[in-house]
Amino acid sequence: MKEAESEMMEDYTSRRTIYQIQWDKEILPYQLFNLYQEYAGSRYFFMTKEKDEWLLGLGVEKLINVNHRSPSYVTQVFNKMLESCTVTGISPNLIRLFGGFQFDEGNNADFEGFGHSHFIWPKIQVLFKDKCYYLSFTNMETSAVEDFLSKLDRTIATAQLPQVVEHHNVNEELFLANVRRAVGDMSNGLLSKVVLSRRKKVLLASAIDNSTLIRRGFHDHEHSYFVLLEHGARTYVSRTPEQLVKVTGNHLATNAIAGTMSAKFADAKERLLRDHKNLKEHQIVVGSIEDDLKPYTSELTVPAAPDILSNRYFYHLYTPISGTIKNSDILTLTQAMHPTPALGGFPKAEAAEFIQQVEGNRGFYGAPIGYIDAQMDGEFVVAIRSMVLAGNEAVLYAGCGIVQDSRPEEELYETEIKFKPMLQLLGVSQ
Repeated sequence: MKEAESEMMEDYTSRRTIYQIQWDKEILPYQLFNLYQEYAGSRYFFMTKEKDEWLLGLGVEKLINVNHRSPSYVTQVFNKMLESCTVTGISPNLIRLFGGFQFDEGNNADFEGFGHSHFIWPKIQVLFKDKCYYLSFTNMETSAVEDFLSKLDRTIATAQLPQVVEHHNVNEELFLANVRRAVGDMSNGLLSKVVLSRRKKVLLASAIDNSTLIRRGFHDHEHSYFVLLEHGARTYVSRTPEQLVKVTGNHLATNAIAGTMSAKFADAKERLLRDHKNLKEHQIVVGSIEDDLKPYTSELTVPAAPDILSNRYFYHLYTPISGTIKNSDILTLTQAMHPTPALGGFPKAEAAEFIQQVEGNRGFYGAPIGYIDAQMDGEFVVAIRSMVLAGNEAVLYAGCGIVQDSRPEEELYETEIKFKPMLQLLGVSQ
């Protein structure tokens, strides 16, 4: 372990008292963001695709923010913090360490201040699970807890979206050139697949209130995870359909999602299931995930053919994969799987090098983001279809898988569709 990390570890071993209660009345996450603006810059929100479970954090008890991706370090720190805890109120310890690892080791100015390993132990955590609300308070005076609870029944005026001034693509021609270059490398046998991304910028009349994004995501019909992570003046948001891995005990669940078709076609599902280009792309992802997981599992269950995952704007080829873990943990699995060919390419090393050459560093775009609980179970998603907010500007990210028979203009159109979840959150009509 690096010397600086050793010095930091002493701080993580400080004693912590966690007070936990179950709350019987409905809690709306966007109302909490609206009510507790004093925590702005140190809040997060994570919601499942089905909207049947969500996690919200206010304030920072401890932040793991280091400039390298280190799952083993994060696991060690979290275990040290758990060992130092005394839990009062209801048990067991419901704290979840929330955050993620950036896509690569380089630096992206859009994500300035975020760590390459970036995880938060919150002062206040709200967990909605199994139709119940659980509140956890770490190292808070009784009077502060009582003050927080006294405000839960209050409602304040709903924040509104600022006006959109303009939006435009960034380096559209570079993206088209990158697709052509990738197809050329595939024709020469250097790559089988690579995922390329591009950006769009949206200028707003004023800075956005993040409670409006959560409110819109909470009530829309998008069948995707919702991720929102604040750090100082920047906020990262993703509406991703893609789970990287979920661990419960010794059981893991993951899925391969690759191959996309616009939902505007009347027979889109049937066309997608027989489309050679998309089926080839999908099978590359399935095979790579199997190879990545074999060293860590005693058995894997992989369906012989993909199904269809439906979203608001598009359909994806989808293969659920499950297995039994041997001698591993969720962060080790996250490291082993990232990036899947659904976000990087294949072969992995060659695709990563190609992305680095033509795009640079991605920050949290395409990165693993999620949580670990006190039992070392957890869930991580692949943060695609996303944006970074800073002041009155939003930088949107979207990508697509390139294979040998890809056509640049069609890939450009696919990425345009994939911007829609973020544009919808911002109130941009197209």
